[in-house]
Amino acid sequence: MNSALKSLAWSAVALLMLLSVATPLSGITIFLLMTPMVVLYTMLRPVSFAVHIACIAVLAFLILGSSGALALTFGFFFLVPSIVMGHLYKKRVAAKTVVTVGFIILLAQLVTELTLFSIQYDIDFTAQLASFLDERIQQLQASDMLTGDWTGTAQAFGEAVVRLLPMLLMLCSFLLAIVTHGISRKVLAWSGIVVSGLTPMRSWMLPKSTVLLYVIVWIIQFSMPAGSSNFWAVASDNAVPVLDFLFRIQALAFFFYLAHQKKWSNVVPVLIAIPLFLIQPLYLIGLLDTAFPLRRYFDKK
Repeated sequence: MNSALKSLAWSAVALLMLLSVATPLSGITIFLLMTPMVVLYTMLRPVSFAVHIACIAVLAFLILGSSGALALTFGFFFLVPSIVMGHLYKKRVAAKTVVTVGFIILLAQLVTELTLFSIQYDIDFTAQLASFLDERIQQLQASDMLTGDWTGTAQAFGEAVVRLLPMLLMLCSFLLAIVTHGISRKVLAWSGIVVSGLTPMRSWMLPKSTVLLYVIVWIIQFSMPAGSSNFWAVASDNAVPVLDFLFRIQALAFFFYLAHQKKWSNVVPVLIAIPLFLIQPLYLIGLLDTAFPLRRYFDKK
């Protein structure tokens, strides 16, 4: 297949992914939406890419009608990180850098959009989530699918989700960047474009200076009065969830290493990832793996 046909094929894939935003499959296809755009940008010159994207946007808007604006909003949201990742692939930048940059851009966009949305519409996310869940609980109780006293459950769950929001945003950005890189690399290889791969996750290791930074941040946290708004208090408040997330990724890398050493299936660390990102104290596994030579005790003899 020549390059013109390949670009048309991937434009068709991008259109299908964009159309899927208005369907129940959007929870899955949203993680695939960036891939065709990354592939197109890597394969085409910027002007040709712009023409393809414009045609995709027009067709999606015409086909979806009233849902077209929603699809285009998602499409343009993912356009910037897709262009950046595609540009870095063209420059033969290391995979680790591409994924990191993609992750940072996605996270920055998510945080910015969420902040602007909450300010513009003056939304209390805890109250909104609690209201949504309370309605669903009442519907289930009315249809006898749920019994018992669930008073206060919706409010408590809403508060828990809001507390986890920074972690969820980072996890979502990380998964989007990783999935996009993994699939795009395979697709580009089929097209004769070589893209470097990430090192196996089992070999990932944070620098030990991360532990020192973590200690410094918590010293600042404990030394500042509650509710303080000075620079160091704000900086440490923002650094805590980032470091927490990094140590959870490190913990996941440790379990992939352990699975490799013990010859377990990779399904095991993937399943472990679920409680790892939901149970607060489990980040300590990553902290210990970074600070101490834990892996030495599991080396093959």
